Amino acid sequence: MHITPTRSYRCPYHPKDRQGYPQAADSGTLPFVQLKAANAEQARRMAHHVTGCPVVDAERVEGGAA
Repeated sequence: MHITPTRSYRCPYHPKDRQGYPQAADSGTLPFVQLKAANAEQARRMAHHVTGCPVVDAERVEGGAA
């Protein structure tokens, strides 16, 4: 059995409006979720699953906990 270590990732996303369309961030700062995943691609997929919104990126957080 192979165990893959997880790392912390911060994933900013575009929230949706009441009609389900992505809305612009008035402040210029997007909300984010922070989670643990094996790699950036898995982090983006997990963030999309959790938020239901388009995920912009997965930024690795060095030395932090989710």
